[in-house]
Amino acid sequence: KEALRRCLAAGVPVVLATGKHRGPWVSSLISQVFGEASGRDAGALQPLSDWTLNAPGVFVQGMLVCNAAGEVVFRNTLPDDVVRLCLDVASRRGWTVLAYTDGDRVLSNRADPQTERLRPLQEPAVEVAAIGGAAVHKMLSEEESAVRAELAGNVGGKASLTVAIPGMVEVLPLGASKADGVRVALELLGFRPGEALALGDGENDLELLQLVREDGGVAAAVANARPRLKEVATEVVGSCDDGGWAEAVDRWVLTPNTPADVQPGRS
Repeated sequence: KEALRRCLAAGVPVVLATGKHRGPWVSSLISQVFGEASGRDAGALQPLSDWTLNAPGVFVQGMLVCNAAGEVVFRNTLPDDVVRLCLDVASRRGWTVLAYTDGDRVLSNRADPQTERLRPLQEPAVEVAAIGGAAVHKMLSEEESAVRAELAGNVGGKASLTVAIPGMVEVLPLGASKADGVRVALELLGFRPGEALALGDGENDLELLQLVREDGGVAAAVANARPRLKEVATEVVGSCDDGGWAEAVDRWVLTPNTPADVQPGRS
């Protein structure tokens, strides 16, 4: 949090790029970052909206983008036939499936105590409700190997699969990823991907790190990231629990004269 406050105080645009929906976690983060600011920063630091810090925000794996004022400027949704296919597979197999829809809602096809896994993440409360007919940004289900294989067999060629939360597989519009939303956010800011620092830990960050790396930016993976992510990263920093985000910001943002060694996997 302290490194984040220092970025904001220095006027560095901080783009929240997440697989989460807009929800209580944003207000909690804003409260922690801005509410705990002290000294000269206490009055100077203010969020630009209920959903953003000082820059655009990227949500639901890049399927929803807000400008810095919190206004939705980009959205991407699954085709209706893909939503129906996922619901049909879930019905046949007795699986729980969640739909992240417009209106910042998370809908479930049935009651399932496993959805409580989302509560610590401060996502919007899961509602058991009809999913058909809703504008769905992504769908989420358990990531047993059989589940992922069957979903791929049913929606392959019509949608893409990724993983953010260990143990769950996500269905996105075909070819879509978090990188799409970040590209929109950077365009709003007037920056190229090569002028950004991207930091990730999951499979869902793969395309984002590739986008930044290919344009000459710093693409950092935390130490506890998935092996594939480390392979495409230009840098590896400490784990999420060991202050990896702060380490990256200190090395390549707040100390800009420190050159980055862009050999993959090097820290």
